Amino acid sequence: MVERQMLTVPDLVGQPVHIAQEMAADVGFGLAAGDPDGPGLRSRTWPGLFWVTSQDPTAGSFLEPGSQIRITFVQDGQARSGMPEQAGGPKPSLQRHAEAEENE
Repeated sequence: MVERQMLTVPDLVGQPVHIAQEMAADVGFGLAAGDPDGPGLRSRTWPGLFWVTSQDPTAGSFLEPGSQIRITFVQDGQARSGMPEQAGGPKPSLQRHAEAEENE
C-alpha cells in the first residue's frame, strides 16, 4: 500500500483572507468558505479587507496536499471577538508613525 503524503495545516486565524490564501497555497492547500455550491471565496471577500476568525481543520492538523481548509471570516470593522490578540511586539500607533514623518 502506498503511504500518502500529509502536510501540516497552518494557523490562519487572525490573518487577512488574502494572506491566508497565500499561506495555504504555499503549503499546498486551498481555502473554502460557506456553501461549496455558492459563490467563491474571492467573490465573497472583494472588495475590502476580511479577516479569518476560525478554520477547520485546526492549525497543526494533517491533511493531504490539495485539500481544502474551511474558514469563516468578517469584514474589517466588524466585531472579531473570536480572534486571538497579537502577542508580543509594540502595539500599532498612528501617532508614532505621524511623529516619525515630522522628524524626517
